Amino acid sequence: KNIRQKIRNNLPQITAVVLTFLFIFFYLYNHIVHTIQSGEGGVKYLRFFGGTVVDRVYGEGIHFIFPWDKMYIYNVRIQQVAHEFDVLTKSGLKVRLSISIRYYPEYKLLGTLHQKVGMDYVNTVVIPEIESVLRVLIGTMEAEQVYKTENAIYENALNQAVERVAQRFVNVDVVIIKRIDMPESVEKAIREKIEQKHVAEAHIFRIEREKLEADRKRIEAQGLK
Repeated sequence: KNIRQKIRNNLPQITAVVLTFLFIFFYLYNHIVHTIQSGEGGVKYLRFFGGTVVDRVYGEGIHFIFPWDKMYIYNVRIQQVAHEFDVLTKSGLKVRLSISIRYYPEYKLLGTLHQKVGMDYVNTVVIPEIESVLRVLIGTMEAEQVYKTENAIYENALNQAVERVAQRFVNVDVVIIKRIDMPESVEKAIREKIEQKHVAEAHIFRIEREKLEADRKRIEAQGLK
């Protein structure tokens, strides 16, 4: 009875404490409880005990941390980003490139990626490295070479960028050059030049074929004779 009486007497204080605790918990809920979804990985930052945790990646599920620490959540699925930029050819002609990059962060190195590069690693590392390599490559070419260059040449150059990005804890799956835009007058002149070249080659081929046919008929006539 005494215990019950004490509880009743202290009920307002107990209620106030419980309500205060619940208020603090729900107020700090987003700082304490973190849900990591499918295709995500978490990086924990310890404010008072060493900073970024680089030797562990927090997997899918619910994780509880102290409110003064932080959890940074990364998308670790294969992702794709489109990018357009202008480059100059050897003669100073401006060319516009449209590319698509497919990439994903190295899961086991998320902590190091976060510490060294940060969450905006796409704009900090991936795009600049790819763009830099293409700028250097096209800067050594004339407009006609840019227009006619085979994909294999671009791929060989882009492999350098992929290796550089990999050193920054990000994997580049593929880089696709979707479009190369030049001034319409230049592109038209290049197309006409290529067409004229094909016409000339076709004319030479016809002459060679007719010459071979004449030789064949002459040899055949001599045989019959």
